[in-house]
Amino acid sequence: MNTQLVILGNGFDRHCGLKSDYESFFKSEILDCEAENSNILKMQDNCTGFWETLLFKYYKQNPHHNKNWCNVEALIQDTLELLYFGKSKWLGETVYSIRDIALQRAKSKQFFQESNDFASLLIDYSSKFFSKCLQENSSCNEKELFAQLSEDLVTELHNFEKKFCKYIKYQIETNHFEYEIKAVNLLCKIIGIEQVFSHINQILKTLVGYNNFEFNTDYDGKRILTKNFPNLRPVHILSFNYTSLFDILGVSSPCKYTNVHGKLCSENCSENCKLSNIIFGIDDMSIKAHSNENDLRLFSKTYRKMVTTSSPTKILPPNNNITEIKFYGHSLSEADYSYFQSIFDYYNIYNNYNVSLFFYYSKGYEQPDAIYRMINEYGKTIPNQAQGKNLIHKLLLENRLRIQEVKE
Repeated sequence: MNTQLVILGNGFDRHCGLKSDYESFFKSEILDCEAENSNILKMQDNCTGFWETLLFKYYKQNPHHNKNWCNVEALIQDTLELLYFGKSKWLGETVYSIRDIALQRAKSKQFFQESNDFASLLIDYSSKFFSKCLQENSSCNEKELFAQLSEDLVTELHNFEKKFCKYIKYQIETNHFEYEIKAVNLLCKIIGIEQVFSHINQILKTLVGYNNFEFNTDYDGKRILTKNFPNLRPVHILSFNYTSLFDILGVSSPCKYTNVHGKLCSENCSENCKLSNIIFGIDDMSIKAHSNENDLRLFSKTYRKMVTTSSPTKILPPNNNITEIKFYGHSLSEADYSYFQSIFDYYNIYNNYNVSLFFYYSKGYEQPDAIYRMINEYGKTIPNQAQGKNLIHKLLLENRLRIQEVKE
């Protein structure tokens, strides 16, 4: 088998039965659905965090027609743009500095009442935070106050991540059997080896007492599911999900498997997860575009991964070994462009005729526009701009760019 780099996104987990998207998380853990059924929009009583509140505000403004409200990482990006630079992709240009207004209101102790306006909410939160800091230490200068606000928002973000970690673990606990079978099958299809079962019912028919079924090392079901795992040795999986299939199966990974932005903790969380290392954040390219704002680094996925990884290891196979880079279920959003640029640079996809790009999708989830946009954006980073502009054309001519449906 050729050496493959397989890049998985959230579409993989969702296709395998996990409600792991932000919208499902929001409606399960933040929105009071009983109140919504009575045409009242409110948060659940136990939700008091900053990012949960912002997400709820976005939902109130765009509950149905605009799915941007449930894009957590776009929300983080937009919040930082508005806070630091007084502008917003979603709200349009503004003519003031959120932080300056918040600081003025903190000094005068003038706060807002409840408001649906996102900018007002951000000003209110910031001004109350500044006021508390000034009470505790009146000698703080503006730079120190802004730095403390950034650190507080990162703390709030980490609490938000722990809440998400607990939610995903519950999804796995309630759907683990279906997820395990579908995930193994789907992975086999993407990699190109014999799938374990053509349909989930085939394994259900082989099991007695399905409702009480649990995988364990002695059970024949696990042996069946893992029979093709030796064929995965030349495969390197780069997952942008927080799940790890082989951890869920309870077996040693048969291939190199890396969770780019952290993975679920191994604890049983009765409350919010306390040991989660999953990461929400923004792309490092967004940080570099505003190099004068050093505090933004705290929200960078790259920076946060660096400070949370105690012993970083090389996660990409050698560039002389790889022949196929495969994508499945990834949104190909701007938040991860830094990773794709690094990968494409490492394997020199413009000149390396041995490397092909495969974009797999399930029916109904085609994404030619996102693929076109991502490769074009990468082309802009190639020093020879003439080459960068014809990158897609070149890949197609050399049969090194393929978009292919994964058949059910």
